[in-house]
Amino acid sequence: MGGAHGTLMGPATVSGGQLRLNNPDFSPSSFVGGWLSLPASILPSSGSVTIEQWFTFTGSGFYTEAWAFSDRDGGANPPGATSGQYLMHTISNPQGGPVPEAGGSSVAQSLAGYGDGAETRAYSTTLGLGFDGGGYLDDGQTYFSAVVIDGDAGTLSYYVYRVSDSLGGLQSTIPAIPLSSYSFTEAFIGRSPFDGDNWTSGFVDEFRIFNEARTPEQIFADFQAGPDTIIPEPGTLSLLGLAGVGLLSRRRS
Repeated sequence: MGGAHGTLMGPATVSGGQLRLNNPDFSPSSFVGGWLSLPASILPSSGSVTIEQWFTFTGSGFYTEAWAFSDRDGGANPPGATSGQYLMHTISNPQGGPVPEAGGSSVAQSLAGYGDGAETRAYSTTLGLGFDGGGYLDDGQTYFSAVVIDGDAGTLSYYVYRVSDSLGGLQSTIPAIPLSSYSFTEAFIGRSPFDGDNWTSGFVDEFRIFNEARTPEQIFADFQAGPDTIIPEPGTLSLLGLAGVGLLSRRRS
């Protein structure tokens, strides 16, 4: 058993078991927004990981993040075109990927910024998801997302399901940067590591980190079970319990 605690920043609050970011829709970078700050150590330093989240985001603008890990070190080392490490779930980005008309969200990874091919993204691919069916996940609907880094296979897989009708599934799989290659110093829910990006608007029901690569069947079972449910298979789970602000590490039995 172990524990780590998140810190509410700016106008962010917890109400009704949800993290409420309290950022106006399409709030610019000049706005002092709200987010939840977490210790970067909640992410395993090697091996495999699965990151799951239930969220409902409203109009936020391009390059806004559901969650992000980075080495920005309190702003002393901000990411840029040729520098900065990050792993982040972008809920709204210019469409791309193997199905561009559906590729409005993605998971980005980099060891040296977004330029010169250092950044790679696993894009959404399911037609009909998000605003105007284009994959933008800030349309006021509730979604479940999962990101699986499989250390043995060397892959990163991105899943999205819409809660209202179960539309979605595995979006795409790309080669993963090994967890051991990162030196993260910060973790955020509801904020981008890039200071010039817009603030994320909406709320989060739950955020989980498993120290394992969960299978597609397990991912779907987690989605069906919903938030506030501890999955009873063996393994290690970090669960952000949003009725409080504590991040609880639990051994499931």
